[in-house]
Amino acid sequence: MSSPVGEPGAAARAAAASGDCATLGRLLPARGPARFTRDALGRTAIHLAAANGRAPALRMLLAIAAAPEVDARDGAGCTALHRAAADGHEEVVRALLAKGARVDTVDTMHANTALHECSWKGHSRTVRLLCSAGAPLTATNAGGFAPLHLACQNGHNQSCRELLLAGADPDLRNGYGDTALHTAARYGHAGVTRILISAKCKVSERNKNGDSAIHIAAAMGRRKLTRILLEAGCDKSIRNKQAETARDIALRKDLGDIVDILDENNSRESRRSRKEKTSKRRSKSKVRFEGKGVKGKLLMSSVFTNNKNWSPYGCHYYPDPEAFPSPNLDSLPPEPLKKGEQYYLDLAGNICKGPVGVGYTCYCAPLFRHLEAKLAKDKKELVRAQFHCSIL
Repeated sequence: MSSPVGEPGAAARAAAASGDCATLGRLLPARGPARFTRDALGRTAIHLAAANGRAPALRMLLAIAAAPEVDARDGAGCTALHRAAADGHEEVVRALLAKGARVDTVDTMHANTALHECSWKGHSRTVRLLCSAGAPLTATNAGGFAPLHLACQNGHNQSCRELLLAGADPDLRNGYGDTALHTAARYGHAGVTRILISAKCKVSERNKNGDSAIHIAAAMGRRKLTRILLEAGCDKSIRNKQAETARDIALRKDLGDIVDILDENNSRESRRSRKEKTSKRRSKSKVRFEGKGVKGKLLMSSVFTNNKNWSPYGCHYYPDPEAFPSPNLDSLPPEPLKKGEQYYLDLAGNICKGPVGVGYTCYCAPLFRHLEAKLAKDKKELVRAQFHCSIL
């Protein structure tokens, strides 16, 4: 069979990708230095064999490869070990490790190691292989995430077990100050949460906002996780930087079930009355009837008659002041405002100082632009009207 026309090494790369060992065996001796040339994406035959899980073809390539060729990077900065680990090709990973592939190399896009890749995808056997080969357990990627964070985020129970058994620190923090337990609570993975608790993680650890895992579970409305964390001894009295406990957050978000779970001594009557109050409050916010029977006049509440779009979380619409909590005057920062700074209320009603804007402009600018546009439009209409009057 004649070799395809093209760049040197193209046929070898195609054979490696498809696992055609017979063709690859014929091409390798003839190609010489061209056997590890790259395609348009910077991949060599070793990359392609590893990414496609072609273990026999890869062994043929590794038998004649030097160390720099084994750890060569493709266009994204990934080695063959990255590619094999990301897809859980266990035999390929084993062959690369036997050849001496480096386990601490990070890619150029996300700064992930091979262990990050397989932890994210949940390939637990590959995780075990890399851990036994000395892959760095505490290495953090560009987002500040360790492999354990990624496994917890996607709820990969066995991968979490393998990482913890290998010695991963369950209390290691990411760039936001979150531990693996924070991550598991945020993404709602009860199994991973139990595994971390059994690994003796610190259940009341706080992130950069002062939130513990139970703050996050309560805020997300996760009943099962809230119970698990309480049973594990998580301190529900901790206050975050908004001076809120987990119960305060649940109350603010009208999560009655979470409030009931956090209130250990609540009676059934108090739970029933809270649910009744909640249903009445919701019914009042929607519609109310005037008159007798169904024939009475339906009156829409101000929630529906008010055509303004607003959000208390901040957007370009004009906010409704009634949607914000009452300001806590004791929380007023003692330092005076710097140039460009502004005060704002957080969701708990605390007065905080906002960051300095790039252009040192206030938020009145959109209003002024709107008025200027309206004045310009009115001016054009006046000129047009004056022109018509002059013609008449």
